[in-house]
Amino acid sequence: MKYFARRLVREFGAQRAYQKHLHDYGDVLGHVFFGDEVNPVLFALLKANADPTAIRAYVDLVESMYRDGDEDVKNIVEVTIWERLGDDETVLRNAFSYFSEELMQLSQRVERSWGRRDIRIWHQNGKPRYDWKWPPQR
Repeated sequence: MKYFARRLVREFGAQRAYQKHLHDYGDVLGHVFFGDEVNPVLFALLKANADPTAIRAYVDLVESMYRDGDEDVKNIVEVTIWERLGDDETVLRNAFSYFSEELMQLSQRVERSWGRRDIRIWHQNGKPRYDWKWPPQR
């Protein structure tokens, strides 16, 4: 977890926030730190959908966390970051254009578990495609 927190500091200049977090909590509390430092920025970027370079950088970080992190780090991605992105349909739709298929499937599981959306993923011309119904049909 600390590896990804330090990576966030390096790549996004969050040194001051990291130091304050350590001062306040004594250690990196993953859900709190990433919830405070990734969620508001990534959510706003995806809502506006106007800075693809910045969005790509944040999505790449989160993808790396999910792909390379331990179970605690994966839980941060699932519970803290993905659940927040799914709070707004526009944000989630915009996010899907940046997601790998693995992240699409994660979002599919998270949304289904929350009962918010039934996301369908399929392949067309070798690329994953998606759509969803909201709310899901029971």
